[in-house]
Amino acid sequence: MRQTQNGFHMAMSQRKDHELELVTAGSGSPIFFWDCDEAQPVAQIPYPYKVMDLKISPSGKWMAFGTETNEVFVYSLQGLDQFTFLGKGLGHSAPIQRVSWSPDERQIVTVSADCSVSVWNFFGQSGGQAQ
Repeated sequence: MRQTQNGFHMAMSQRKDHELELVTAGSGSPIFFWDCDEAQPVAQIPYPYKVMDLKISPSGKWMAFGTETNEVFVYSLQGLDQFTFLGKGLGHSAPIQRVSWSPDERQIVTVSADCSVSVWNFFGQSGGQAQ
């Protein structure tokens, strides 16, 4: 992790299906995808706001991240440099501080600075719904 842009690292998650792959996020920088054998990121998702937390699902197929803009974003991950935006959700009135996946990957849990916990049902390609 040698690179940030206009900020610092806030979150990091390792892909369980690929032991040498990391995803990092921070303040004012893109989400970077790293191969630990490479000096520079191999891919990135542009995002101009602070990413507060980021988690890869247990299978390594999905990624969710929570932001300072109170939103949770979900992507599918097909490879280290291949990803698809699936959707976003707004269910908090303050920045999301923590994101987590259920072991079966059917739910995403977010915790916010507004002292609330949201449970999002996740249906793979069709996105999620706050419950």
